[in-house]
Amino acid sequence: MNKKKLIVVLIFIFVLIVSCFSKEFYPDIRPGDGVTDFKWLSDYFPGIKETNVDTPVYIMSGEATGATFLLMGGTHPGELAGTVAAISFIENAVVKTGKVIVIPYSNLSAASIPDLTGKVSHFLPVQTKSGKRYLVFGDRRTDINDEGIEDPEVFVHPSDETEYKGDESRNLNRNYPGEENGTLTSKLAFAIINLINEENVDFNLDMHESRTPEEYEKSNSDYNLSYSLVCNPKALEMGILAMLNLELETGINVKLEESAKNSRGLSHLEIGNYTNSLSFLSETPNPAQDPSKNNPDPMYDSKYPLKHRIGIQLEIVQMLIDSYNMLFEEKLEVEKIPTYSDLMKYGFEAYLN
Repeated sequence: MNKKKLIVVLIFIFVLIVSCFSKEFYPDIRPGDGVTDFKWLSDYFPGIKETNVDTPVYIMSGEATGATFLLMGGTHPGELAGTVAAISFIENAVVKTGKVIVIPYSNLSAASIPDLTGKVSHFLPVQTKSGKRYLVFGDRRTDINDEGIEDPEVFVHPSDETEYKGDESRNLNRNYPGEENGTLTSKLAFAIINLINEENVDFNLDMHESRTPEEYEKSNSDYNLSYSLVCNPKALEMGILAMLNLELETGINVKLEESAKNSRGLSHLEIGNYTNSLSFLSETPNPAQDPSKNNPDPMYDSKYPLKHRIGIQLEIVQMLIDSYNMLFEEKLEVEKIPTYSDLMKYGFEAYLN
């Protein structure tokens, strides 16, 4: 057994031990040959150690040095394509040059509880090449029992520029850049910012899902996030190039949006503003996000199946990597990222170990 495979085996054994003996929630992730190291987010900020927001961080380093990319899923664990795309990357991709850091469940506390709307089961069975596994469909916000305080009537972002509903104080994607001495969710955001700075992350993607296009039409809204890539202003050139290449190479059309200056607390704005990393957020349409649907199927919906949404997320990942390589001297080379066409042909199940 070579050294790289031995490291992967040891990581998997460690993960199994932790999941068996820890009282904390731990999703089923089975690292592939591309994983070279395993950390906890608390390694970057001890302030979240021994809390339920501390989350696994997978390091995938190539043999040659190069650019560093952070891929995040599970900010909102009910947005299934983001988490499963991140897991599929961990279980299949191999980095040849540079480094990819993957956080499949950015808010592990939110993943540890079922979606509070009650529309979808917490654990979704799926048949993979190794047998039955379960995907996690969690809630949008940190478990209030982990947060340890009641929601305010109104959540005011620390910048004092933006107000949200009170329970959004537990939404990771309203808390960036976070605070060292803030609430637990704020500390979680602070830890991710610390990771980006410590690892000198060159660019990052936070994968999300939104309502379907039909649901936006029902609301008579001009605002439609269902197929989109949101870019921090300083990342706009790279985002434009990535989405042009996506359409040219795959025929997939994803619209580009620039971060609104009043989007305080959101990853694409705040990470880009508080670090040197080029920051992006992707959105695919998830029928389970539609308020009008009572029994949505987040995996096998006839129009928006999970394989379609994961395929788009991973194609965006590939196009961002390609665009970064075109614009900058330092390179990132990654092999074996599942493609959209392969996912549509073989299903997402074929890419889960």
